[in-house]
Amino acid sequence: MKAAIYCRLSKEDETKTGESESIQNQKSMLIQYAMEKGLELYQIYSDEDYSGIDRNRPAFNAMIQAASEHRFDVVLAKTQSRFTRDMELVEKYLHGKFMEWGIRFIAVVDHVDTDDTANKKSRQINGLINEWYLEDLSVNVRSVLDHKRKEGQYIASFALYGYRKDPAVKGRLQIDPEAAEVVKRIYAMALRGVGAHKIAQILNEEGVPSPTAYKQQNGDRCHLTRKTPYEPLWSSGTIYQMLHNQTYAGDLVQGRHKRVSYKSKRTVWLPKSQWIVVENTHEAIIDKDTYAMVQRTMQGRTRSGVGGMIHPLARKVVCSCCGCIMEQTGRPPKADGTRVRYVRCRMHQRDPGRCGNRTCTNLNDLQELVLRRIREYAEDYFDPEKVELPRRDDPVRQQAQRSELKRLKSEVERRRRAVQQLYLDKVSGLIDAVQFSEMNQSFLKEVKKAETRINALEAELEQQQEETGVVQAQMQRVRELAQVSHLTRELVVLLVDRVVVGPKDARMGGQKITIEWNF
Repeated sequence: MKAAIYCRLSKEDETKTGESESIQNQKSMLIQYAMEKGLELYQIYSDEDYSGIDRNRPAFNAMIQAASEHRFDVVLAKTQSRFTRDMELVEKYLHGKFMEWGIRFIAVVDHVDTDDTANKKSRQINGLINEWYLEDLSVNVRSVLDHKRKEGQYIASFALYGYRKDPAVKGRLQIDPEAAEVVKRIYAMALRGVGAHKIAQILNEEGVPSPTAYKQQNGDRCHLTRKTPYEPLWSSGTIYQMLHNQTYAGDLVQGRHKRVSYKSKRTVWLPKSQWIVVENTHEAIIDKDTYAMVQRTMQGRTRSGVGGMIHPLARKVVCSCCGCIMEQTGRPPKADGTRVRYVRCRMHQRDPGRCGNRTCTNLNDLQELVLRRIREYAEDYFDPEKVELPRRDDPVRQQAQRSELKRLKSEVERRRRAVQQLYLDKVSGLIDAVQFSEMNQSFLKEVKKAETRINALEAELEQQQEETGVVQAQMQRVRELAQVSHLTRELVVLLVDRVVVGPKDARMGGQKITIEWNF
């Protein structure tokens, strides 16, 4: 009779029992058993790093295929759990297919033998116990992982794009400068109204490695869900997920999806209320104000317009009659290539009986109206020179620090010359060695104290200079906002709640347009 040997080792088994469950140990035991029973060895099948519930074990499936072709007569395993921990597979093969194919199954350690009809109930009980073990293990592992998530530990296999795992502190993220610059650029483009599809297109055209390609270039063995001959590229879906990931703002977000069962690899997304969010666990790439602004900008998904740009007033223009968001439309281009865009009520197009606003309003005129009103508000209520920004630098204090720094440097130089003169006095015999040593130690101590203070002053003045540069940049930004040279998506999201457009009045020859502000 020919015997096939099956061995399996999973990570949890290796951690729990070490060498006693090793593949080599299983092989040795089963080969010896086959020799003692006079069985001819057909082949050894071995699956390493596979769970007993996994139905996609390559060696296991190859053995089942060979069994169906009756290439051997007996399957040998150390225990029934090495063969499978899935009760359904126990019934399917041990009590079903193997009997049809004339295959005998023997588990050496727990005395399972399908030729012995008396221990069928024992095999079924073993199958249940093995499956319960996996179920309990799954619950325990999930609770441990959830605890780590709630403690603010990052537990994913790979760091989020823009970060890398801190080698010094397990479970903590640190910024990857190269990738972080790409993340900042993506958020900046989104604030300017560039759509996700256009952002992906720009990055691909410039040859910026996608998150998957970047991991591969840095030696990470990441798994590609789609096997294609092409290099992984940026996609609008990737950009969209990055723009909605709060982890970039310094708050660790985990537990967004889970497996449907310990028996299945399929995952389902959880509602946001069930996500595990721990604030301020790592350095942010995107500040919280910018992140919040991007969320407001992307609120209510909009289609990109010409050049991949989202129109500044997208999803902001509504009909005064029915409250429906108005849609863009246009007429054929003119001879010079220019094209006039309009907005009209969607409800009127679908059901004129429910909304009588059939007016088409020039979108460029509407945009100019909003821009003009914003400029008027800026001129009436906003003086950029009166805007209070955080000022940590005190000119009087800085002058005092510079004076002290100059004095200390002069003092150090004077002390160094004194030490040189002291040495000459010793050589000349004007002072003895003991006097020289005492005076030299005193001078060196004073020099060291002065140099420590010099280093502290220089560092503080340098920090103040950097902060002054930041304040000046912020003031320049304030002046740019006050000028309002053109209408941007960022500005509309910040200031405009909605633009309410009414029908044109044929008798009065006018049209009521109301701008509702966010302030």
